[in-house]
Amino acid sequence: MSLRPLSFYEFGPFRINVTERLLQRGDELVPLSPKVFDTLLILVENHGHVVEKRELMELLWPDTYVEESSLTQNISLIRRALTDSETDRHYIETIPKRGYRFIGDVAQINELPQEVIRSEVGINESSQNGDRPMQASNVTQAEPRSRSRRANLYLAAIAVCVLVAVIALGYKLKRKTSTAEGLAGKSIAVLPFKTIGTSDESDLLGLGMADALIIRLSRLDELTVLPTGSIYKFTEQDKDAIAIGKQLGVDAVLDGTVQQQGESVRVTAQLIRLTDGKTVWSAKYDERQSNIFALQDSISEQLAASLIPEISASTKQSLAVKGTASADAYQAYLMGVHFWTMRTKENLTKAIEYLEQAVEKDPNYAQAHAILADAYFLSGTDQYQTRSVAEALARAESSANRALALDDQIAEAHTVKACILQGRQQPEEAMIEFRRAIDLKPTYSVAHLRYAYFLMWSLRIDQALSHMKRAQQLDPASPITNAALGSVLLVAREYDEAIKYSQRALELEPTQMAARINLADAYLEKKMFPEALQELDKISERNDEYVIAEKGYAYAVAGRKQEAMKLFAQLEKIVGEKGAPYMYARFYGALGDNDKAFEWLEKVNLNKMVQANLKYDAQIDPLRNDPRFDEFLKRHNVAYLLNEGELHKVSTDSQ
Repeated sequence: MSLRPLSFYEFGPFRINVTERLLQRGDELVPLSPKVFDTLLILVENHGHVVEKRELMELLWPDTYVEESSLTQNISLIRRALTDSETDRHYIETIPKRGYRFIGDVAQINELPQEVIRSEVGINESSQNGDRPMQASNVTQAEPRSRSRRANLYLAAIAVCVLVAVIALGYKLKRKTSTAEGLAGKSIAVLPFKTIGTSDESDLLGLGMADALIIRLSRLDELTVLPTGSIYKFTEQDKDAIAIGKQLGVDAVLDGTVQQQGESVRVTAQLIRLTDGKTVWSAKYDERQSNIFALQDSISEQLAASLIPEISASTKQSLAVKGTASADAYQAYLMGVHFWTMRTKENLTKAIEYLEQAVEKDPNYAQAHAILADAYFLSGTDQYQTRSVAEALARAESSANRALALDDQIAEAHTVKACILQGRQQPEEAMIEFRRAIDLKPTYSVAHLRYAYFLMWSLRIDQALSHMKRAQQLDPASPITNAALGSVLLVAREYDEAIKYSQRALELEPTQMAARINLADAYLEKKMFPEALQELDKISERNDEYVIAEKGYAYAVAGRKQEAMKLFAQLEKIVGEKGAPYMYARFYGALGDNDKAFEWLEKVNLNKMVQANLKYDAQIDPLRNDPRFDEFLKRHNVAYLLNEGELHKVSTDSQ
C-alpha cells in the first residue's frame, strides 16, 4: 500500500494541495506556473514570518542569476490569483527593503491516503469474518477484535505518513524547492537539425526546427536554453554534437535530423548529456509538411515533460506557440533570422528583406515583426548605418508596436521598445521595458546585454556587470557578448578579466575591433605597453579616427611623446575640433598637460555615455586628481558624479 501523504494548506476559500502541487478555490483549479507555485508555497509554509528577498531568490533560482524583478512578478501573479472578491482580503504583505510575509490564517492538514484507509478497512472486515489477513497485517493477528490495537495501527500509519511528509519537506528545502528531475536547472543547446536528402543551401528546415524549439523551451523557468544566435553557426552536416556542446559550455545538447519526402517530414531528436555522452531522451516523428508546427509543439512538450515531470498544464500550453500558419512566411522568417544573427552590415540588409517578406505574407506574424523591429533598430546604429537614425527608429518602433499588439509576451519587441525609449531620454520607461523583456524571457542574452549598457550609462556599474556576465553566460560562443563583457570589466577596472574575455572574443572573431581596443586598453592600465601597441598595430591599417586616437593615447601613456603628437596631428586633420574633444582631453591628460586637457574638456557634450566616462574611465584619472575637475562637474550641474567621494576612491585604488 502507498504511504504517500496528502498534505494541504487552507486559508480563506483557498486550498494548496502540496502533494499534487495544485491551488484550488473551492472546487475550482487556479492555474499557476511551477515557479509561482513554489513562491506561494514557501510563503505559506513560513506564514506569519518575513521571508527575505535574498532567501526567496536563492530557493527559487539556485545557481542561476535572476533579477529581483522576476521575484516581484511572481508576487504580483500570486496576488492576482488570490484575489478574494468577497472579503477583498490581501494575503501577502510587502516588507520594504526586506521581503514578504504571508498574513492569512493558515490551517495545515495531513490526510491519510485512501489506499491506507481501504487497507485498514479490509483488515477489519477480514478479521471479523475469520479470514486470514495479508502478511503485511500480522500486527492485527494477535488481537483481531481489539479496537485499541486497530486504532494504534491507524495512528501508526498516520505517523508514518506524517514522517514521510516531514522528510519530503526537508529534502525539498535542501534542494531549494527545485521541482525538476534529470537535467532541469541545467543549460541546453538546441543544435540545427541535420537535413537529409537535400544539398540546397537555402533549405532552412533544420534551422527552423532548432529556432522553434528554442523559442518554446526558453519559456521554461527550469531550463537555460541558449539563444538562436549561439547555434546558427553550427550548420555543418557532419557536426560533432558533443564537441559543440563542450565548446558552448552547456550541460546537454539536443540534436536531430529532418528528412523531407514530398509532403511528408520525418524528424528524429535526441538529448545528449555532456558529462557522459549518454542519450537521456530520444524520439521519432512523422508528419505532413503542412503540420510542421504541430510537430514542433509535440517535440517541445514531450522534451519538457521528460525533463520536468511536474510541469503544469498552463506551462505546457505556453510551449505551443504558433507564430504563423503560412509555410512561405515561416521560410522567409527563418532566412531573416539566419542573416540577423550574423551581425554584419551586408547580412543585416538581407535580414530586413526576408523579414519584410515574412510579415507581408502573414501580417499577423508577431515574432517576425519583433525580429524585424530589432533589425531596423540595428540598421541605424554606428556599427551598421544602413539607413538614417530617424528612419531606423521610426521603422523599429512601428514594427515593435505591431508585434506587441499581436502578442505582448514577446521579449524581443519589448527590448527594442526599451532601446528606443532610452534614446529618447526616457530612462524610467526604458527600464520598465528592459525588465519586462527579461522577465518574459530570462534567457534572452540581447536583453541582458543592452540593459547592461543602459545600467552602465545610468551609473550603476555593479548591476551592469551582473547583467553583462549573464548575457555572456547565455551566449558564451558569441564574439559580441564576450567583447561587451570585456568592455564593462574594463570600466569596472577588473583588468585581468577584461583581458580574458576580450581575448576570447578575438578567438571567436579576429576582426572584432571593439574587443581589440578593449584588450589594448586593459594592457595599458597594467603598464604592458608593448602588448598594447602590438594589439593596436593589428588594426592601424583601418585609418579610423578612433584607432588613431587610441594609438596616440597609447604612445602618450608609454612616454613616447613625439609619436603621440604626430598621431594626434593626423587626427586633427581628419576630424578637427568637432569630433574628438573627449579624446583630446584624455590625450593631454596622459601627457601631463592638464591646462590643454581642461580646455578640451569644456567642449565635450555631456551626454549619458560621456557622464559614465567621467565617473568611471580610468584614462582620465590624471584630471580627477586636479581640483579643477570637481569645479568643472559642479559648474556643469553634474556634481552627482562625485557622490560619496566614489571617484576619488576609485582613482586612489587604481594607482
